[in-house]
Amino acid sequence: MPKMSMNEVTTFRWSFIEDVTAFSKAGLDGIGVWRNKIAEFGEERAAELLQEYELPVSILSWAGGFTGTHGYSYREMVDDARDAIRLAGDLRAACLVLISGGRNGHTVNHRRRLLCEALTELGDLAAEHQVELALQPVREDLCGHWSYLPSFDPVNDILDACDHPYVEMAFDTIHLAGETDLVSRIGSILPYVTTVQLADAGPAPQSLTEQVMLGDGRLPLAGIVDAFERGGYDGFFDVGIWSERLWQSDYDRVLNRCRARFDRLLLDAARQQTPQAIPSK
Repeated sequence: MPKMSMNEVTTFRWSFIEDVTAFSKAGLDGIGVWRNKIAEFGEERAAELLQEYELPVSILSWAGGFTGTHGYSYREMVDDARDAIRLAGDLRAACLVLISGGRNGHTVNHRRRLLCEALTELGDLAAEHQVELALQPVREDLCGHWSYLPSFDPVNDILDACDHPYVEMAFDTIHLAGETDLVSRIGSILPYVTTVQLADAGPAPQSLTEQVMLGDGRLPLAGIVDAFERGGYDGFFDVGIWSERLWQSDYDRVLNRCRARFDRLLLDAARQQTPQAIPSK
């Protein structure tokens, strides 16, 4: 059965311990861990709590910014990512999400070289800790300062250049919403995808925090889930909704709605796989 995890960004105001206890009680298959919440709670305590509740970690978010994001140097961000890989290993996370960093005035060749060098070094460490690295495309119109990789093709170019078995892709429905032929291209990129992140979007979001509940927006989520299921994807579907409105609401209700909406997506995806009956003559 497809595995649903809940990302801690969805329950933004809850603490790490509140997330773990509530996600476990809700019967979720896993948790997408946010490094900010771990830092407040304590890494060693967090690993112990997750083990106590037997709650698998789908993803750890995030590390990166190797082109000088927010004024940090290349070496500082690589070292931070190394720390994140070790943490992901301690948490037994399936993957660590990475972002490239923005353009920051670099030439095309220089920022590509910086990213490839970082991914090669980090890939070797990730292999030691058995943690996949998931390079995430990021929509330029929403938060282009985080990354200069807005879509499939530039990410695939980097993955091909690095050619490292532990460096793959994060498929995020929000950041790939503008991709041409999104659903039909999933089959070709599926071998590169190590995690699928689900949220929905309205007609023309102006900020990252205008995301909506699964099924309330315009994205073809059932078709996306169906394409991954058909392709044999066996990782987590991580529900992570950046929403100012949801962040101010009742989180127990949010969890229940997310679970119900995900189950509905699975049902809709199954219907898409069922051949239509041929009318009798």
